[in-house]
Amino acid sequence: MFEGVIETFNAHPRFQGFRVDTGQLRAELIELGGIVTRLEVPDRHGSFGNVLLGCPAIADYLDFHPHFNCLVGRYANRMTNARFALDGKVYALDANIPPHHLHGGREGFGVRLWTGAIEGDAVTFRLVSPAGEGGYPGRLDVEARYRFDAARVVLEIAASTDAPTPVSLTSHHYYNLSAVVGTVRDHEIAIDADAFLPISGQLTQLGEIRPVEGTPFDLRQGVVLGDALASPDAQMRLADGGFDHTFVLAGSRVQGERLRHAARVRHPASGRTLRVSTDQPGVQLYTANTLHQAGRHGGRYPQYGGLCLETQQFPDAPNHANYPNAILQPGEMFRAHTEFAFSLS
Repeated sequence: MFEGVIETFNAHPRFQGFRVDTGQLRAELIELGGIVTRLEVPDRHGSFGNVLLGCPAIADYLDFHPHFNCLVGRYANRMTNARFALDGKVYALDANIPPHHLHGGREGFGVRLWTGAIEGDAVTFRLVSPAGEGGYPGRLDVEARYRFDAARVVLEIAASTDAPTPVSLTSHHYYNLSAVVGTVRDHEIAIDADAFLPISGQLTQLGEIRPVEGTPFDLRQGVVLGDALASPDAQMRLADGGFDHTFVLAGSRVQGERLRHAARVRHPASGRTLRVSTDQPGVQLYTANTLHQAGRHGGRYPQYGGLCLETQQFPDAPNHANYPNAILQPGEMFRAHTEFAFSLS
């Protein structure tokens, strides 16, 4: 039985918002991009703080921003040379970061107006992506449900199509567990992955799956993020001095047949800890290496001002036969389940 409160509010003349209070966390979401504009959790002293980066005001989400806390699709991450081949046909995508394609293109799901509704303990967003949008074949019907349970946020995404099409749907939350403007260098991070996907100088896929052993990408036992960011590793230099890589998830499964532990992030000073579990094969760790964006309270977010843990299919999978298949067929259902659980330590 959900014992919290979820209510609507007039976020903007063009779209509505939703406020959530479970007693252990507080959140605000808007129909634009399915964006979570605020997520407050307490520190060890009981003081609530917003652990998400974001725009100064809700209206600012209508302008350019670095995918702050939005839903991402049709295909998360980069598609090399903005094209892929499927069933003997080459599809040209919107090259929104020329010559490549990122996060569904200029009309990706993070800038679309979704239809939101309160459904029990959840806020559900629905969207129809017509055939040809962004260059993708097939109509895609999408439902993204944010469920709230005490100090846990559960994101369940489902999608169906009427023609074969690549699909990788995720969220793009920027976390800073200190709840103040600053860097995440003092955060501790662990990712349960034995391998990662190395990148080119344009952040595209090489098609290689590389072991983390003996590299700064070995986060299995946990590290202080600032120590890892100080590495001179060539892969990190390609990513502007940080992480912008997909980790191949491994380890024991928890909380059901398909859900597995993916990552843990802890901010020692506040005691806030975030644990991420998912049924997706990879998680993209992005440490905001090029961030320099106006934020709340008149401040500007610095490089490493936040971190993203984007659970997803492998980037550019349609162009790499050795990556898991990411083509959704008619009659099938794409599903992605990710849980964000907060605690104190």
